[in-house]
Amino acid sequence: MPSFTFLKSPRRESEPMEGEDSGANLGNDNKETKDVVQKRSSKREFFRSLLKRSSLSSETRAERRRSGQFSPSPSLPIPSPKSPPTSPMDKPLPPPPPPGSEPEPAPSAAKNPVKLDRIISPLSQADLFKIFSGAPQFFARSEGHHTGAPHPSVAFPWDSELHIRDLCDHVRIQDEAWACVTAWPHITLQVSKNPEAKKEQCERHRAHFLPRCRERPNMLSMQGTERGTVGYQAALEIGVADALEIPEGGTPDEISAHRKKFLNGKDGLRPVTDSTLIDQLIAVSEVYQEDPLKHRRPTLQMYTELFTQILFPPSRVTDSDDPYSLQVQVESLVQVLAAPLIWVDFSLVEWRIRLGHILWGSSSDVLPEDEITVNDEVVHEPGTQKYWLLLQILLSCELLVRLDMISANIDHGLAAVKPAEIRRFEQHATTNVKWSMLLARTWLESIRIEKIDSKDETATAEKKPAGWLATLTGTAGAQTTINQGLNNVQFHGRRQAQQLAGLVHFAQKLGWPDLDSLKAKVTANTISITDSVASTPAAGTPLTMATGRSSSYFANSRPRIKRGLSSHKNVSAVIHPSGWLSNSYVSGLILPGEGLSHFLISTLLENDDAAVARLGVEANLYGGFIYGDKSFWSTACIIGRVLAAGKGASECMGWVSSDVQPRGAGEEWVNIDVKPAPRDDSTKKSSKPRLWHKTAIEHDGSVLGGADMSSVLPGDFILPLETSHPASLSITFNSLDLFLSAESVHSDSLDVPSPLDDDMSEMPKIQTYSAMMRFISVAEGEEKKEINVSLTHDVYFVTAHPCIPSPHAEVLKTPTSPSFRAQSPTSISSSPKFLGHPLHKAFTFTKLPLLTLLSLPATTPFSTLLSPPPPTSQSYLLDSTTHTTSSTIPKVLVIDCTDGSMIHFPMRTGVGGSETSSLGSVAGSLQGGGEKADRGRGKRGSDLEMLARAVCAERGWNALVSRRGRGCLACAVREAGALGWRVVLRIA
Repeated sequence: MPSFTFLKSPRRESEPMEGEDSGANLGNDNKETKDVVQKRSSKREFFRSLLKRSSLSSETRAERRRSGQFSPSPSLPIPSPKSPPTSPMDKPLPPPPPPGSEPEPAPSAAKNPVKLDRIISPLSQADLFKIFSGAPQFFARSEGHHTGAPHPSVAFPWDSELHIRDLCDHVRIQDEAWACVTAWPHITLQVSKNPEAKKEQCERHRAHFLPRCRERPNMLSMQGTERGTVGYQAALEIGVADALEIPEGGTPDEISAHRKKFLNGKDGLRPVTDSTLIDQLIAVSEVYQEDPLKHRRPTLQMYTELFTQILFPPSRVTDSDDPYSLQVQVESLVQVLAAPLIWVDFSLVEWRIRLGHILWGSSSDVLPEDEITVNDEVVHEPGTQKYWLLLQILLSCELLVRLDMISANIDHGLAAVKPAEIRRFEQHATTNVKWSMLLARTWLESIRIEKIDSKDETATAEKKPAGWLATLTGTAGAQTTINQGLNNVQFHGRRQAQQLAGLVHFAQKLGWPDLDSLKAKVTANTISITDSVASTPAAGTPLTMATGRSSSYFANSRPRIKRGLSSHKNVSAVIHPSGWLSNSYVSGLILPGEGLSHFLISTLLENDDAAVARLGVEANLYGGFIYGDKSFWSTACIIGRVLAAGKGASECMGWVSSDVQPRGAGEEWVNIDVKPAPRDDSTKKSSKPRLWHKTAIEHDGSVLGGADMSSVLPGDFILPLETSHPASLSITFNSLDLFLSAESVHSDSLDVPSPLDDDMSEMPKIQTYSAMMRFISVAEGEEKKEINVSLTHDVYFVTAHPCIPSPHAEVLKTPTSPSFRAQSPTSISSSPKFLGHPLHKAFTFTKLPLLTLLSLPATTPFSTLLSPPPPTSQSYLLDSTTHTTSSTIPKVLVIDCTDGSMIHFPMRTGVGGSETSSLGSVAGSLQGGGEKADRGRGKRGSDLEMLARAVCAERGWNALVSRRGRGCLACAVREAGALGWRVVLRIA
């Protein structure tokens, strides 16, 4: 008979039965109580197991709901078939497990919902930092009020490693004699190698005042790592170059009237005689050369000297706490130097170049109304700007000495400057005042004044050669009256030996034909500063690289240039030995900017009699000349930028030498006819240069394409692959042909008539040519073809900023990333095709082989090249991004300048030991490899690269030059977006 014990009530079973022994009942009661506790615990475990089932698949849950039954928890024992039957209405819990057999609790991860592979979360900030480690980021930030256009810069904000942060896209200055080319703080390679020179530089650059005034474009960035290119900073600053500034000045009569009133007034500047002027210049130089910590002058003494000999005392008290403070003196000097229509404006490039002409040139640019007498002594004699220049230098030196003293006091904790004083200084110190302070620093460090006896004045007054570049449209032979007022002094260079060593270095870099003769002259010390006092009129100053506009100081004696930014044409000069440009270089009195390149080449020519005899006496600094077995070109000339990419070319301080000798011209100076590069569609919408659009620069060059960092997904990136043209392509340079331009016949129409033109009539004019390059192309399986490319546009090339590939690209490897699904299952970092950083989907590009581009007509619209038809043969492969994007960043054309023979480009060990690129060694050379790195640059070059640049010059494309092994394609596309350019040349 079956048992019915299961119908008993648990409550009744737990009650003690009558007549039983109390001790026995106590033991049974304890036992039953434990059983109840265990059953309740088992019930809790059962319901907990039900909750755990929420992580199971929805399909299994639905089946259980349809069946109306629950399977036992896997953590509980399954009842055996021998278990007693149970009623559906009152199902008992399974028996508790034996003690010690309870399963261990599941790990905490199991309690959370399982993250499925198809659920993609945004990349974290830490992941983005890893992915874009070693990737340059492009900025344009304003430095403050009254500082002009924003300052472009490249930085690695997500990296702290020195070998990454030191990567740069330009060549460092390689000689201390060339350090004057820029106002930006820098360290030359020569100083970094020489501990003694570095110590001397630190002592010389003690705590001093540094005005927030720089040359534009940045001359540190004007020589890119690739020959014939510029860097990122210079590329953006060309549109806001100093040479484009329009002078705001009056006529010579207005300037003369202002100067008379200024000297005869009772507020501001005292009438300073010539003798007082020279004595004060000598005194301030001695003060500057002394150690200010050992020879500290009292403030009251400086106040007395300033306001009794140079300036009138201030009419009102500006500092009630200390009326004789340095701040009071500084404000008075700034007020005088900021007076309009009085001083030479060195913010204009032409005046920076002409600085040496005023000191060592002639006095032919006469302003008759400038004669001023004080106590029957002539203060400013007619026919010279020298007095006003020296007076401006004196005031600037006095101002700089006081600002240096304030800086030293702050550095030693002796005083503090109030914010209100800084604001007043920045407000009243105009750009001209700041450039005057840069001139004062150069003067105090470079020039030493020596008085000569009166008996030697006759020797000084003798006629001497005028110096080469003596005139643009005038003559160097006109006799003029010599100003005797300031001719009893001589200006000597403090670093003449350093400057001459730099001249020899420059000649060596260019491979000058008569280098031994130059070295002999330097060794014999026959190159020195001479007093060139013959006629060198104002027209003798070369125009700047980017403008033909003339200031009011030059009146109408300058030629008009009709092409604005592309105006380096018809700029002629007359060569004479021992000229004022040589004196400018040998003395070291060189202001930041392009002037140094003029001074170097002029000094080299003026000390080579054979070169002058064979080239003639007229020169063009913005063209080129053929001399010996070489041709020499200014980097302002498109031919120089293209030939620089060839084998055997060398570049140094604005000049390129090449073994290529043009056909159609002999040993002579030549001028090249070019057109300005057409503006891109993206820049036509605004009249302002690209640099002013700093938000667009940072957006279009961002590693995230302007996207929000908190919502970036792995699938938002693509991986540009390094694939080369499968067919072998051989390009051979044939010739550079010059054709006489019709403009040379009518060049006289460009010039404004001048009384000096008659004297120039007997001199041969520099001819203007148009240029064409011829190449021979041999493609695999095709016949030999001749390619003719005309150099018709004045375009620029930029070295793509180097980068170091990140070893963390596998962070982007997800099933939903199309780019990674196309890759092989192996790790991305080990793929030989992916050698760089990922590219955000906001950027789009089309990659065309150079051979494919050459097969299309030169008149093909650029938009057609960005979306060409499908290739008809295997030889015309192309690669283009196919994804759609709402980004406003323009699409980029990448021209593949490699061929089948370059697919296996030798790669070196990079970061993390992976075989990614040669950037490890490149980074080392850029940090200070010096001459070794430069020798490497000299050996590079190919006819294929020259052809690619020539094509860009023909079609008017500014292009970014990106070299495999130095930078990845993704970073080059981003930099093109920041620049607003549309073409990238990808070379091997």
